[in-house]
Amino acid sequence: MIQVLLIEHDEVEHLYPFSITHCAWELRVGRFTIVERWANALVDSIVTVASHRDLHVRSFVERHPNAAAPFRPLPTMLIGAHVVLAPDTMRTLEDACKRSEDPILLFVDDVPVGAFLPEPPDSPVHAQALLEALNPDTCRAVDVSAYMITRLWQCLDNITEGTMWDSDVLIEGDDAVVHMTVAIDEEDGPVLIEDGVVIEPHVFLKGPVVIGSGTIVKSGTRISNSIIGPHCRVAGEIDTSIIQGYTNKSHDGYLGHSYLGEWVNLGAGTTTSNLKSTYGSIRVHMPWGIEDTGQIFLGLLIGDHSKSAIGTHFPTGATCGAACNVVSDHTVSVSIPSFTWLQGSISNTYDVDKMLDVARIVMQRRGKELGPQTEQLLRSIHSARK
Repeated sequence: MIQVLLIEHDEVEHLYPFSITHCAWELRVGRFTIVERWANALVDSIVTVASHRDLHVRSFVERHPNAAAPFRPLPTMLIGAHVVLAPDTMRTLEDACKRSEDPILLFVDDVPVGAFLPEPPDSPVHAQALLEALNPDTCRAVDVSAYMITRLWQCLDNITEGTMWDSDVLIEGDDAVVHMTVAIDEEDGPVLIEDGVVIEPHVFLKGPVVIGSGTIVKSGTRISNSIIGPHCRVAGEIDTSIIQGYTNKSHDGYLGHSYLGEWVNLGAGTTTSNLKSTYGSIRVHMPWGIEDTGQIFLGLLIGDHSKSAIGTHFPTGATCGAACNVVSDHTVSVSIPSFTWLQGSISNTYDVDKMLDVARIVMQRRGKELGPQTEQLLRSIHSARK
């Protein structure tokens, strides 16, 4: 038996705004998050996680207590938590590690992303130290067919591939309710519908599409090339977007080339722009500066627990942090920091206690509770804003 240890890279914050409240292995590309895909692909190995961001790890374990096993002193394959691999590649690596008595260095496009350590490390810290001590000139090197997610919008480029991978292991939901008028087009990719899904009349699904467990798709909705996580409420037009889970987009409005976190609520008529009038490359305003994404299409990147009022318009390449309230009758700013209460052109800091009270109410409606570790993380985000 071997152990797979997913480690966050030093620049994980560049997955903003997702990384404000999530670990890199929670990225959803296809039906599964990265850690879920490892656990599903390698049924005979242990999958565990580690990060220099201790509070984020504790929040993850609190929210997903069974998603990763505790670290054990076993032969360990370390790999970056932001590296996305096909299940077949995962199993090939697992087999190579089981048969090896020597360390192996793993590369993606000549970039080191991990290693196999046959001698059991005592802890994740020791595993990382052993990895850094390996000599690439004397170790066996293996080139891995994979891609690295270093910016959030890169997930959108891999929706098709991720969905195709997961269609091999996903059993369609037996208790899903799909109305007879629903039109499904799988010419460009599969449509995966999980347990507990309700799809109302006159919905059009153009694959690749994933509809996560417990999600309700409202009448007249059009979804293409998108991943809808568990327990969402969606309506309107959704194209080339990922919704992490537990999020409401319950009304008309266009969502294109966007990544939404958890517990987001988009008010009726909320619409994203995903294309510049010049058809040029889209630049995004990040906390560390302006970046050229190299993308022609990019809509909204929004963090957990953020909400928009009715009729909100987000500009091309907009970023919105966690725990924001956006109320505006015109196109809003291209960049909204976490814990912002935006009322028209007036921006204030959202009181953390009020925000947490609302979060508890929202989560209880879905049978979830705001745990103390996640509350501490949200409070730390608020404090860092000051």
